[in-house]
Order: sequence, then structure tokens, then C-alpha cells
Amino acid sequence: MLNDKALPTWTEQDRLAALHDYRIIDTPPEPAFDGLVALAARTCQTPVALISLIDERRQWFKAEVGLGMRETPLNCSICLTAMLQPGTMVVPDLQEDLRFAHNPLVSGEPHLHFYAGAALRTPDGIPLGALCVLDYAPRTLSEDQAAILTLLAQQVMSQLELRRIIAERDERLDDSRRIEQRQTLLVRELHHRVKNTLATVQALVGATGRSSGSFDEFYHSFSDRIISLARTHNLLTDDYWQAAPLREIALSELKPFAETRQPRFVLLGPPVDLAAELAVPVGMALHELTTNAVRYGALSVPEGYVEIRWKTDDVNGARQLRLEWREFGGPQVKEPQHRGFGSTLLQRVLPMQCKAEVEVQYASDGLRFQMDAPLIERRLVPAY
Repeated sequence: MLNDKALPTWTEQDRLAALHDYRIIDTPPEPAFDGLVALAARTCQTPVALISLIDERRQWFKAEVGLGMRETPLNCSICLTAMLQPGTMVVPDLQEDLRFAHNPLVSGEPHLHFYAGAALRTPDGIPLGALCVLDYAPRTLSEDQAAILTLLAQQVMSQLELRRIIAERDERLDDSRRIEQRQTLLVRELHHRVKNTLATVQALVGATGRSSGSFDEFYHSFSDRIISLARTHNLLTDDYWQAAPLREIALSELKPFAETRQPRFVLLGPPVDLAAELAVPVGMALHELTTNAVRYGALSVPEGYVEIRWKTDDVNGARQLRLEWREFGGPQVKEPQHRGFGSTLLQRVLPMQCKAEVEVQYASDGLRFQMDAPLIERRLVPAY
């Protein structure tokens, strides 16, 4: 009958997870651990002492004195056996012990004979390795030496726990500083965005008023433009007012035509995020183009449709966006006799605000619009 009390309450997966949680493997030497192995060697009067940690493929020494190496394969590990034993494991002569006689460090250089090791266990009792002392000749430990070796192993674990606590504290402080920095930058960007938005709304009021023939026309045109502006801002708030996907900006304007049986628009282009300084005017431009297409162009008839294409290119070492709008299947197009808000936005505001090169063609088979504008890559608020 098995003795259930002797069965470990942990799995190897648990053990490796606990070891990795200390983030100690492959770290450089530290005085606190070097001092403990030196004290172990001096107390036990041995030429070799090690803090050995066992991972999935090797034993690695956080600190060592007298051996001259930082790790060995698992087939050389005596601590792998010691860490699974209760108390301190003492082997007076390794070469006489069948468990270790064929160990490469015993049968070959440096021909180890004596071993004593105290397991390194977490507060939950999971073994990570051992604090051990070794000698090149057979010998044993006194009762006091064995007790001190056990106490020193406990000190090793105390240092590991302290080291982990300090590391976690430092990480929390770094996270707090980063969050505080993000919040500061976010507030600054929000102030900037509110000022720009108010300026845009003020410009919309004036421009819509000048191009409207009645209060009702002014109200509906101004309301639609404010709603379009709000949709772009909603996309920007998903990324802390930094950037919005061009495809989502276009979809937000053409959404009423997305559920029709016959396709009314085509979007062709790679994923591109537009910085706020470009997203807002591009969103307004697409709104004006859509509104015009609904009133007079391809979207005013059932068989008409719109195609929006975009791509990015490197121009003189900087990324540039090319955006094209083309209408098909609509009424015959004629160039307008007077310049309204939409035409002003496309041909004057975009070049001035976005440093864009704009071309509008009133082709008889459908309106064509093309814009080449530099992409803004700067982020004020770091991405989460």
C-alpha cells in the first residue's frame, strides 16, 4: 500500500513555474549569494560550495566557490537527488554510492568524493535546488555543520524571496510611473484636441452658414457635419486621441449603404492608421464626398456605386498616403457653378491643413478625387 503522505503535492510543471517565478536563472553574481556559499564552505571546511538551481535541462549555479563553472547538464547533478530528500542529504563517498558512482564529475574530473546538500524549498514546500558543499576526499559533517548548512539554505531562500519582492515592487513603481506619464500626456493631448475641435466647429458654423440658403438647410448640413466629426472622434478615442483606422473612417460615412442587397461601395487598401491631425480632415472630406454623391452623384441612383482606394508610398524618406475616390453609374457630372463648403474643404482646406496635393475631376462618367498627403508617424501617448 502506498503512503500518500510521502507523495509530493506538486508537479514538475508547478516546480518549474515556481523556479521561473523568481526570475533568478542566468542572472549575474550577487554579493548576498556569494557570501552564503563562502560561509558554507568555511563552516563545513570544504573546498567547494554551490547554490544549485534545477531547471528543465540543466543545473545552474547562482553562486559557487571552488568548482569554476556556472552550470552542468542534469546527468551531472547530485543536487537533483538531494532536493527531493527530507532534511540534509550527506554522502560520505560518492564513488562508493551506486546512485552517483557513474556521475561524470565523480568518475571523471574533478573526481568528487564527498557531498552534503540542503534542499532549497519555497514557502509552499516546492524544491528548487540545493545549497551544497563538496570535497575531493571522503569525509562527513558534524551535527553542528549539518545544522548550519540547513540554516544557510533557509537564508538562500530568504534572499530569493527578498529579491523577488524587491523586483515586483520595482515593476509596480515602473508601471505607476508609466501610467502617470501616460495620464499627463493624455490630458495634454485632450486639451489640444478640445481646442482644435472647438476651432473646427467654429469654422463649420461659419462655412455652413455662408453656403446655406435657409435656416433649415443650415441646420441639417451643420448637424450632419458635427455627427461626422463626432464619428471620427469616437474612433480616435479608442487610441487615446492618437490615430484612427482609415478603413473605419470610410465605413463610418458609408455605413447606410453597407446593408443594401446590391454593393454600393468598394474599399480597397492596406491597414493604415491616420494620426488625429490627418484623420479629422480626411473624415470630413469623405463626409462631403459622400453627401455630394447622395445628392447629385453615384449614390443618388440605385445602380451607382463608389470606389475608395488608398495606398502608402515612401517619398523622399517619408511615408505618404494616396487616397482616391471614384464614382460609377451615377448621373452625368457637371462642374458646379459656385464653390460650396465641400469644394472649399477639398481644394483649399486639405492642402492647407494636411499639406496635401489634391486633384478633383468632374468627369462626365463620375466624380474623381485624389489626395496625396504625408503621414504623421508621431505618437504623443505611448500605446498600451
